[in-house]
Amino acid sequence: MKDTLLLFGIVALSLYWSTAANGQELHLQDLEAKVESLVPSAVNDTTPGLVIGVVHEGELIFSAGYGLANLAYGIPNDAQLVYNLGSVSKQFLGYAFAMLHAEGKLDLDDPVGKYLDDWPEFEHQVSLRHLLTHTSGYREAYTMSDLAGRPIGVDRLSRKECLDVVRKQPKLEFVPGARYTYNSTAWVILAEVLEQVTGQPAHRWVKTNVLVPLGMDNTYIESFVGEVIPKAAESYFYDRNLGYGNSKSNRAIFGASDVCASVEDLLHWLNNFRTKKIGGEKVMDLFLTPFMLNDGRSSGYGLGIQNGLHKGVRMYSHTGSHESFLTQIRYYPDHALGIVTISNFGGNGWIATGQIAEYVLKDFMNFPKQEEHPRVDLPVEKLEQFSGTYLSPSHNQTTNLRLVNDTLTIWGGTKLIPLSEKRFYSDTWGGQFEIVEQEDHLPKLIIHADAKSEYQQVASWFPAADELEVYRADYYSKELETAYHLVVEENQLRVRHRWLGEVRLNPVTRDVFQSDWGWFLEFERSASGDILGFNINSGRTLGVFFERK
Repeated sequence: MKDTLLLFGIVALSLYWSTAANGQELHLQDLEAKVESLVPSAVNDTTPGLVIGVVHEGELIFSAGYGLANLAYGIPNDAQLVYNLGSVSKQFLGYAFAMLHAEGKLDLDDPVGKYLDDWPEFEHQVSLRHLLTHTSGYREAYTMSDLAGRPIGVDRLSRKECLDVVRKQPKLEFVPGARYTYNSTAWVILAEVLEQVTGQPAHRWVKTNVLVPLGMDNTYIESFVGEVIPKAAESYFYDRNLGYGNSKSNRAIFGASDVCASVEDLLHWLNNFRTKKIGGEKVMDLFLTPFMLNDGRSSGYGLGIQNGLHKGVRMYSHTGSHESFLTQIRYYPDHALGIVTISNFGGNGWIATGQIAEYVLKDFMNFPKQEEHPRVDLPVEKLEQFSGTYLSPSHNQTTNLRLVNDTLTIWGGTKLIPLSEKRFYSDTWGGQFEIVEQEDHLPKLIIHADAKSEYQQVASWFPAADELEVYRADYYSKELETAYHLVVEENQLRVRHRWLGEVRLNPVTRDVFQSDWGWFLEFERSASGDILGFNINSGRTLGVFFERK
């Protein structure tokens, strides 16, 4: 089921929107047909789906809903219905902090402890700016809740519990400003700081000072679990044995998430990038300017918004997920073009956002030319040396190179074409890979993409059951107040937990295991070789220590 708005006169106005001097123009004539070609074929008037909106020069030029916003009542997705934006919510709070800084009510370089009582002091000072730019070194509360046996979406997580994660943190994960590591805990802290500064609940202040002045009357901020949100769409998961089910959240912690908005309202927000209706030029510049890391590199992230390039065209963007809602917003300032897609059933729509932009802006984008990559034949013996498991420096991610029919592959089958003895190319992915041989170590893999990623090959280890017995014991994390019981069954090391159940630990290399849940467990030994405990590294959270009992 579809509901569409396409303003009349787009074909005529395209001449007005073009830059005829060099033959470039925005392609808006067949936008409806292009969008419909991107909608997944499985979306119909009995399934969940997505809603899409496009704004240009402040005018809503296209909106359409596909599939249903509510399966029980057959209500179609629509640009006027309200959807939980997930992490797209962060930019509204980020803009609020830019406004308060400009008004002199706070300083972004103030330490967090200036505004919060009994806040922990670490070896290095953490500022409000570090919180706003994902560079603080604080723990990720969502991951910590999962590790403690309280999975997000199953158990409730309050603002106080998020703050307590940092209060119990023994040390920062890294020097503030040294690294960009996405972190939602920081934004929960920011909401608390805003309340201390303004004397008002954070959701009320942002509603009054940011949303209402922009005419976002159909936007709400969920302030408690179960709050009734007018015109709210539902989101869904699918079980092939049971069918569709409602995705529900057990958290309402504004700052990190929980702004609920319609696509039409979000287009008002995107238009503020052009008009600076609230805040003005100074606030907008502060909001958009990417944070510079300690080593001088740009993080590409402002105060809750990504600021970068899309095939050579300037773009402000963010994505968000909550329950089964997935949201993406993009704004191209040089062309006053904004695009919003929201899915209420997982990944539908994220790809569409970029493809819509590439269609409309194709005259302005730099599309990579198909290059010839002459293949170099390498001996199978050399490729076998490169085959194996590679571990990230933080020991929280692996990638595997495998030799299949005399061809090196990555990611379960992507073929790597050798360009030289050290460099490889993937036709399907488009990136380049470098394998660096080291005199005293196993090879190192470097993946060249938007950011450079490095992995170190590790010696594979296939332990017998008696070798695993040394790890059998009870372990306790004071930080999480949680015990894990490690046992050996059927020649496998396993973790048992009262609420999480049982999970296998798969050996990566000696003393390093990866769980079926994805996190990594790395054992610590004393100088004499005795097991002292282990650290868990899970995505954005590193070094959660469990002591052997």
